[in-house]
Amino acid sequence: MKYKLLIISVVVACMMSFSPLYASEPDSAANEKPSVEQSMVITIEAIVEAVDYEKRTVTLKGPDGTSVTVEVQDYVKNFDQVDVGDLLSVEYIESIKVEAFAPGKVKTAAETVMVEGKAQPGEKPSEVVVQEVAVLTTIEAIDKENQQVTLKNAQGQSKTVQVRNPDNLDKVEVGDQVLITYTAALGISVTEREKPAEK
Repeated sequence: MKYKLLIISVVVACMMSFSPLYASEPDSAANEKPSVEQSMVITIEAIVEAVDYEKRTVTLKGPDGTSVTVEVQDYVKNFDQVDVGDLLSVEYIESIKVEAFAPGKVKTAAETVMVEGKAQPGEKPSEVVVQEVAVLTTIEAIDKENQQVTLKNAQGQSKTVQVRNPDNLDKVEVGDQVLITYTAALGISVTEREKPAEK
């Protein structure tokens, strides 16, 4: 429940603020409901400097030359396939899509969807986890003077958020639905580092 309210309070404030760096507004007529999608990608790579299979620890060297030793949990499969010199790659993708609809256009929203994938036996460790959370809310009140909108979720809880782009308040009405879809994907893989070509 708190997770849903966090999404509403933090994300919906961006609903009507189309930042040119992180969001794009589709070509549409002026009277269509606003929609925005934002995304962020973080990629980290590190080299395996040392492996202790008995203690299940691995020492990683980051791109800045700093080394850190971490404990590998039991749920990580194929740890015995990790070798010194391997490349550890971590990619984190986070996206938020907020769409406004006329009343009754969206019937239900899938609350949470989780997809996981792991390496096969004998392969080097890898894991992909994708989580999607959808929250359907209704516009309960619009305060154009203070550039605020109040949203109510299916449980009857209300949250008032600040709107950065007041022009989009003219495109929504009390009773409109707001669908917030939050997606997070984490991919971790260990691969053999390519050796430089011999001269």
